[in-house]
Amino acid sequence: MRIKIYNVKDLMKLDINKISAFYSNKLVFKLVLCIVLSFLFLTKSSFGQDNLRKAEKSFRDWSVFVSKEDPKMCFIASQSIKGEAFRNNQKLSSVNREKGTLYIIKILNKESEYEGTFYAGYPLQVGSKAVLEIDNKDKIVFFAHPSPKAKAEKDHAWAQKFDQKKLVTFLRKGSKAVMSAISHRNTVTKDTFMLTGFSDALSELEKRCKLN
Repeated sequence: MRIKIYNVKDLMKLDINKISAFYSNKLVFKLVLCIVLSFLFLTKSSFGQDNLRKAEKSFRDWSVFVSKEDPKMCFIASQSIKGEAFRNNQKLSSVNREKGTLYIIKILNKESEYEGTFYAGYPLQVGSKAVLEIDNKDKIVFFAHPSPKAKAEKDHAWAQKFDQKKLVTFLRKGSKAVMSAISHRNTVTKDTFMLTGFSDALSELEKRCKLN
């Protein structure tokens, strides 16, 4: 997997003051981090070859990324292997969107603590819920931004803090996960993610994601 690296310092200047009305300071920081990551996954902008960055290491369906810039970011990610879209209960033959991406961000200085984020590849319905179902039994709800302004606020959904440990546990044990989400045009999408290599990628992330 190859992703584009944008100027992280510029991205950190994005105005998020209005978001604080909905999130605590910790969640605001989390949002900024996810905004940065959203730009890491964009593939349609024209940037020079120097901006391309390969994964540190890949384990089947999951890849490990550790930025060398400040602020340091560490995460594992996987793109959907299948994307489906439905409107009025009818399956659509095609939709204009990028691939859905599921990524688990490592919280620095805290062992085995992570934050799960879903990149939809299109603007989500404001304040909507996206449901990740693992092996047709375990479910984790992700939430879209309640008052999005920037593009990255519109096309991401976040798992809640109290669900983070369960999310990682379910993904470790599972073999397949399906994310169901709703677009701003009321289109229902289903993205399928394979979980092969998830545990190995997470273990590798712990080894590589060190502040010192």
